[in-house]
Amino acid sequence: LKFKCLLQSSINTGAPGLYHVIELQSHLAEAFLHRGPHRFGPSRLLSTRTDSRPVHQPVSSVHVDEGLTSKLIRNVGVIAHIDAGKTTTTERMLYLARRTHSLGEVDRGDTVTDYLPEERERGISIISAAACLTWKQHTLHLIDTPGHVDFTMEVERSLSVLDGALVILDGTEGVQAQTRTVWHQADRYNLPRLVFVNKMDRDAADLNRSLASLSSQLASSTRYVPIQWPVFDTCLSLSRQKADRVGKITKSHKNRPRFIGLVDLTTMELKDWSTCVSPDDTPNITGVLRSDRQSDLRLLPNSMRIVLEARMRLMCQLAEVDDEFAERFLGLDDAEVLLPADVVQATLKRATHSGKVVPVLLGSSRQSIGIQPLLNAIVDYLPDPTQRPFPTPVCQLIQWIKSYPSHKPSTHSIAGHPNNCVNADPSVLLVFKICFDPHRGPLSLVRVYSGSVRRDCLLTNWSHHQPSPAAEKVQAVLQLTGEHHELVDSAGPGSIVALTGLESTRSGDLLGSPVSSRSKFSSDESDDSHIWSDESVSLFPELTKCEPVVYAAIEPASLSSIRNLEYAVACMQREDPSFVAKLDEETGQWSVGGMGDLHLEVIHSRLQREYKVDARLGSLVIAYKECPMVNPSTQVIGFGRFVGTVDGTKKGFLASVSIQPSDQIKPQIHFQRTWLHSRDSGPSDAIRTGRVQNSVRQACLAALDVGGPLLRSPVARVSVCVHRLAIGRPDCIPDCPLSLSDLDELPSLTKLPSSQVASAAILALTRSAVTTAVMDAISRLPNWRLMEPMMVVELRLPANTGGKVDSLSQFLGDLSSRRAEIVAVDTTEEVSSNSGYHIIRALAPLAELVGYSATVRSMSSGRANLHLRLTEYRPVSVEYQTSLLSRLRWSPSAQT
Repeated sequence: LKFKCLLQSSINTGAPGLYHVIELQSHLAEAFLHRGPHRFGPSRLLSTRTDSRPVHQPVSSVHVDEGLTSKLIRNVGVIAHIDAGKTTTTERMLYLARRTHSLGEVDRGDTVTDYLPEERERGISIISAAACLTWKQHTLHLIDTPGHVDFTMEVERSLSVLDGALVILDGTEGVQAQTRTVWHQADRYNLPRLVFVNKMDRDAADLNRSLASLSSQLASSTRYVPIQWPVFDTCLSLSRQKADRVGKITKSHKNRPRFIGLVDLTTMELKDWSTCVSPDDTPNITGVLRSDRQSDLRLLPNSMRIVLEARMRLMCQLAEVDDEFAERFLGLDDAEVLLPADVVQATLKRATHSGKVVPVLLGSSRQSIGIQPLLNAIVDYLPDPTQRPFPTPVCQLIQWIKSYPSHKPSTHSIAGHPNNCVNADPSVLLVFKICFDPHRGPLSLVRVYSGSVRRDCLLTNWSHHQPSPAAEKVQAVLQLTGEHHELVDSAGPGSIVALTGLESTRSGDLLGSPVSSRSKFSSDESDDSHIWSDESVSLFPELTKCEPVVYAAIEPASLSSIRNLEYAVACMQREDPSFVAKLDEETGQWSVGGMGDLHLEVIHSRLQREYKVDARLGSLVIAYKECPMVNPSTQVIGFGRFVGTVDGTKKGFLASVSIQPSDQIKPQIHFQRTWLHSRDSGPSDAIRTGRVQNSVRQACLAALDVGGPLLRSPVARVSVCVHRLAIGRPDCIPDCPLSLSDLDELPSLTKLPSSQVASAAILALTRSAVTTAVMDAISRLPNWRLMEPMMVVELRLPANTGGKVDSLSQFLGDLSSRRAEIVAVDTTEEVSSNSGYHIIRALAPLAELVGYSATVRSMSSGRANLHLRLTEYRPVSVEYQTSLLSRLRWSPSAQT
């Protein structure tokens, strides 16, 4: 009230006088000291320092410049377990970098990166959100990823285009179940990473316990090296004047130490946030080893000893992984004190890039402590795009485009572009995410690996899901920060931007510079046949897809809603590859599949909210697979014959395939060397065989996807080999099965017709023949067995005082009744401690876990934490399969 009255008085007088300003600052400071950090501090509103940002000024913008050297770019993904503080940390980074005016809070639902209504209602991240900011003259592209297991695919797609990762760890919990999952995802891409131990202001936070969980649960040759050490108010020796000032803040925290800052072990500087009254304020920095008696901020002797021991451990660990550093370290008497900070940081950077060391930082994102050092560490220790190797498909596409005769490199080059990423190089981009904007249509998020991308430029989609390379025109280049986007003229190598106007592009596609003035290649060209050779069919694979584990029927409320539903599910499948929608042509029933019940709930909510589709979601149905339980040496051959019209002439198509069991869950497709021609004729150079081969491969996979003889489920653990594809006059194509030797006498396809319509007809008839052959081979295999998805169950049960656990035996009995295998029961700390808990790890069928989360909440009174993760598909027993088939074959849900 005082603030409002004084402010109104100042406004009425025309301009605030000196008295009003002083009194305003006094009252605001006093109120702020009692209330603690707030989203709006007095320094943000009244201070005239150069590092503050008054509310009336616009936020700083980040423009992606084509000439920006790649060395000034950092592409980083923020990954963690759910509720570890990813979004809160990202919000603080955007705020400190002057990208936002106010601090967004997950609890209030006003964060920048969690912008979907479903995210703000549930308080979790559902989709990956990109954000761009500037820090220390560097451009940081951050991607805030989801932490829930149902949205693991979002993390996978994001990590595929990044150069580093920031792993957020809950300081009160340590490594959790999803932490291990995202860590292994980062391992697949060999990403250097930092660990940020968050929530150090909590009572139960413990850095040593977090470090121990890293070493035990993420055990590897990598060393987890803390480069910061926490500082609490009980660790300091303060002057009387400063103690009185800080006492106003700590008055409500007399019974426990308060986290106020940290010591940087690389520079031996103490950074204290205790006097900061606004998130804008920078911490007080004092040299730990400074012998200045006038310094009012010093560590107590015992705290100094702990810090020096931590510094010594850091020096020893760096010496063990870096020979150059070891020589300098061993050459000094007091190396832990005297070694220059720049030498330590340079060594730490090299060790981080090589994966030998993972620096561990700490702080409290909610209290805005440790965020500035974290941003500095991202710039100083994580690699830039020039220090990371390109994916193999990207390198191959760059080399091929450069070798193509029609490619004319630009003579305009930019100095400072390392890694051969100059304008003379062709443009190569990887699309890792599609999102839909209600006004701009589909936005394709891309990583620029080579060359540049500009507005109105032409690109070619080189991915093989297209019948031929497709031409795309970029309408606009956008820089995204959450749901907000800014128009930019161009983006150079290393940048992550969004493109509009790409109509046929999907996640995982590779875009590159056009190599011909024509957007489509005629089929009789032979100059470019090597890119479509047999070896190049899988050259540009799509990003790893997660197959759905649960399905549910979805029913439109009326016939008028069917068209809207078709459009909506098409958009959402393009945006989320882990979401599947199918229409049963026989029954007219729609079914949707996803990674879990929460995934389908979010899909249903978005269908209603964003696309205005009035539809009802049915009960969950488990996604089973089918596999043959026969001898691995068993091989059956199937034939498929199809007759159709091509350019007014009847043609006969015959396909011969063999199927045998495999150890791998995903079906394997192979081609014999003579699959498209006879042994005597030799390989044909006149036909672009890769185009036909890709069409045959897709036909095999489509047939296997619905080929299960028991429930029409996807077929797993099989290997398909295409022996022969014959095309000729119908009278030359026999209708009866032939031996493999007789197949060599059949006519071959030597050349695709020049007409695009005729070529498309040949490919369509070829797919029909191959599909028939695959289904024929499946019908010849005996002894089929259903496979059910198995989930890893991790249950954390808190311990009560007195050593009793919250119904531990009750949980174990409940899991056993659900056909679960108890893997381990671990105990952390002492069971008599209030902070101790028990961890149950089990393996259980997903079919038995429907609604299990509600059961856990009821049995533990809401105090247990449950985590489920798909691990494998396992064949069911014969008895269970019999009962399962009797239920599913006659239940209405079996139609889905």
